Amino acid sequence: MNDSTIWALLPLKEFASAKQRLSGLLGPELRVGLLDAMANDVLQALSGHPDIDGTLVVSNDPRARALALRYGADFISESELGAQGLNPVVQAGVVRLAQRGIAEALIIHGDLPLVIPAEISQLIQHHRHTAQPAITLATDRHGTGSNGLVCSTGSALNFGYGATSCRWHQHQAQSLGMTCSVLNLPGMSCDIDAPDDLLAFLSHPNAAAAVHTRAYMSASGLARQLLAQEDA
Repeated sequence: MNDSTIWALLPLKEFASAKQRLSGLLGPELRVGLLDAMANDVLQALSGHPDIDGTLVVSNDPRARALALRYGADFISESELGAQGLNPVVQAGVVRLAQRGIAEALIIHGDLPLVIPAEISQLIQHHRHTAQPAITLATDRHGTGSNGLVCSTGSALNFGYGATSCRWHQHQAQSLGMTCSVLNLPGMSCDIDAPDDLLAFLSHPNAAAAVHTRAYMSASGLARQLLAQEDA
């Protein structure tokens, strides 16, 4: 195993069933378009990144396969991986990377349109300068989620994504005798799960960096709709 290799693992739900917490605001077509735009921004940040040796996209959605092809990423379906649901998919995906001889994984999610290459570097470099064994994670803006997580593919970490995943991963690290670092990275902290996350995105000082998401929200009228509601 090459100790310098690190791959990004990007799990993507089927687009039509994703982001149900936005269903009160967005119909199915708008949710699909939004997720597609956000995933484009994440893959653009990963593509050609000097600290990333490759990206593995895991999904059962043909749109995700097309995105992986567009950005030169590898793709495997959940069916081929033999896993279903976010935590089993991440667990199996990390095992698959280990089987390929890849030493480390960056688990990142498709709803982080503001992530930038500099933050990815910061997360990875912090991890590599931390005493091992270790996990290094970037939390969400509430301090409860795990929006980006770097770990050894050979670790016994049991992934537990959900509302309090930051605490879960900290406890996991402690139980395994691993160092756990938690970083707050402005772009990576802005995941899009609920309507107030969309407003936070629009008001973010670096919103223009999310080229695909910003363009989609403008073209679809979603940005105008949200800002009008905020001003009402």
